[in-house]
Amino acid sequence: MNKNPHVGTRTRRMLTSASGLAVAAVIGATLIIVTLPSYGQVTSNVLLRTLLIRASEGGTGFTIEVDGRQYLITAKHVVGKLLNESVSTIQVRKKNDWSPLKVTVFKCDDPVDIAVLVPPAQITVNYPLEPTSKGMFAGQEAYFVGFPYGTFATYTNQTNIFGFIKRATVARFDSAMGTGAHTIELDGYNNPGFSGSPVVFRDLNENGIVFKVAGVLVSYVYDASPVVNKKQEIHEDEITAEDREKNDVVRTITDGRLYRVEDTKQLVKLNSGIATAWDICSAVDLIRKHPIGPKAADNFTGEDASTQSQGQQ
Repeated sequence: MNKNPHVGTRTRRMLTSASGLAVAAVIGATLIIVTLPSYGQVTSNVLLRTLLIRASEGGTGFTIEVDGRQYLITAKHVVGKLLNESVSTIQVRKKNDWSPLKVTVFKCDDPVDIAVLVPPAQITVNYPLEPTSKGMFAGQEAYFVGFPYGTFATYTNQTNIFGFIKRATVARFDSAMGTGAHTIELDGYNNPGFSGSPVVFRDLNENGIVFKVAGVLVSYVYDASPVVNKKQEIHEDEITAEDREKNDVVRTITDGRLYRVEDTKQLVKLNSGIATAWDICSAVDLIRKHPIGPKAADNFTGEDASTQSQGQQ
């Protein structure tokens, strides 16, 4: 298996380089050179697997290996218009343009919002990234990597594009009644474009820095909040007991002024900051029913799978 330079062990530690510049250090008698960008603690086995994709809508996808074969995972609604078990074409964002990629589409049964896409050839590195939520616990930090609103980062010395990284807290685990499928609820802000992102965590039962992918980010919980109108400006000493009981006085952040407000009887949807992911085990179970992914090799060169597929037609 390919050794990931960002995965620490007892004798190797991760060195970060947010600018993408090489970092070198001597640990004991070993010179370690890191040339891949790493954000905080999220390692390159996550960053280099995460792709900006476009199908029915824009979103995020990421690769995993099951039994030595590679698969592209995303949210089912990102490829909602593609037929189940069809051969379809999606777009994958490269540094300078979009590139077509033919995939075979497999969708999890409702309500699980996960799709497995099978490319004709390996499309990313296969640095170790175990697809499992075992070892994740409520209250620990988790991260998701993706492309909010289709935005991404680039570096002059890197051919890849890189996603945004968000930190969240694992809030709870839940199950879908009667399905055997599970969800992971996160206290963290999800935005459009993150759909299909890998939810990763550091397994604290392992020595060193070992990240695993626990789930597929799919949505966030909306909160319906009332829309109010400014009724009149007031001063601090004009606030009454009735105002406090009704909670109908607001202070503006920009200038600190106080206003008595009135309810318009209208509602607006707001992001509650609670995000939902489906457990990766649903993807693994579906893959095991269709074990047709391309063999993943340690010496992956980055050759575009769409080019390889065109040559195989």
